[in-house]
Amino acid sequence: MKNIINYLKNYYRDHFSWGEIVVALFFITGFCFLKYYKYLPSEWGSQSLLTSWWYAAYFANMKWSFHVALYGLPLLFGYFMSSIFHHQWYFWKSPKFWFLIFFAISIIAYRSTLSGHVTKWMYSYRNYEHFQWIISTVGTIARGLFLFLAIWIYWYFNDKKKQPFYGFTLQNFNTKPYVIMLLLMLPLIAAASTQTDFLASYPRVQKFTSLDFANAAHWKHFALYEFLYGLDFFSIEFFFRGFLILAFVGIVGPHAIIPMAYMYVVLHWNKPMGELISSFFGGSLLGIVAYYSRSIVGGIIVHVGIAWMMELGAFTSKYFFP
Repeated sequence: MKNIINYLKNYYRDHFSWGEIVVALFFITGFCFLKYYKYLPSEWGSQSLLTSWWYAAYFANMKWSFHVALYGLPLLFGYFMSSIFHHQWYFWKSPKFWFLIFFAISIIAYRSTLSGHVTKWMYSYRNYEHFQWIISTVGTIARGLFLFLAIWIYWYFNDKKKQPFYGFTLQNFNTKPYVIMLLLMLPLIAAASTQTDFLASYPRVQKFTSLDFANAAHWKHFALYEFLYGLDFFSIEFFFRGFLILAFVGIVGPHAIIPMAYMYVVLHWNKPMGELISSFFGGSLLGIVAYYSRSIVGGIIVHVGIAWMMELGAFTSKYFFP
C-alpha cells in the first residue's frame, strides 16, 4: 500500500490541478443531465436527450458514428483542459498523438458496435432456447479479441522494443494493496446491493429471461457468462489504463491520466448514476498507479474483482434476501 500512497503523493505534488478537477466535475454533472434527466416524450416513455440521440443513431444505422462522438469528444476535451491548466500545448502538433487519438477512438467505438454485428452473424441460431445468452457470450469474446488484436498490432510495430505489452508485467507489482482495496470496497458494494437502481442493473445475467436461477441445468450458463463478464473488464482495464496511458506516455506523460478518465466516465453511460460518477475517481486512481508502476496487473485485479463482487452482491440481495 505504501507504493500506491507514494504514487498519489508524487502525482499530487508534480501534476495535480484543482482547476482541472473542478472542470471535470462540471463535465460529469452535465453528462449526468444528458443521460439521466428524462424529459423527452417518446413511444417508449420519457427519455433523456442522450438516449434519444442513441435511438436516432440506431435507426439511422449510425451507431459507430454515435460512439465516435460519445468517446472522442470527452477525450479531446480532457486533453484541451489539460493543456489549459498545465500550459502544455506541444503534443497537439505531434502526428503520432493524433494517430493514437483517432486509433483509440475508432477501435473503442467499433468495439461498442460489435454486439450488433454478432447478432446478425448469429441470426441463424435465433430458434435456440438461449439465443440472447449465446449472442452475449459470443459478443463478449469478439469484443475482447478485437481490442487485444488491434492494439497488439500497433504495439508490435511501434512499441515492442520500448515496453512490455502496455502494462502486462509483474515488475513493481505487489498483490497486497489491491486485495486491501477490494476489502475496502466490500461495505460500499453491500450497501449498493440494497438500492433499487443498482438491482435494476445487476446482476447483469438477469437480462436473460430464458435462464432460471432455480434450474440447476442453467447454472453452467450463469457460470460461463460471469466468467466472460469478468474477462470483459480485463479488456477494458487493458484499453483504458494500459493503452490510453502507456501508449501515450511517451508523448504527453502524466497528462494522459485525466483525459483517459473523461472517456472512462462516458463508457458507463448505461450504468447507474453512482457508478458513472465514481468511475472518474476510480479510473483516475488506477491511471496514476499504471503511470508510475508501468503495470496494469493490479488494476485488473481490482476492476475484475469489483465487477464480480457487484454481481455476487446483487445475486445475494435479489435471490437470497429479497
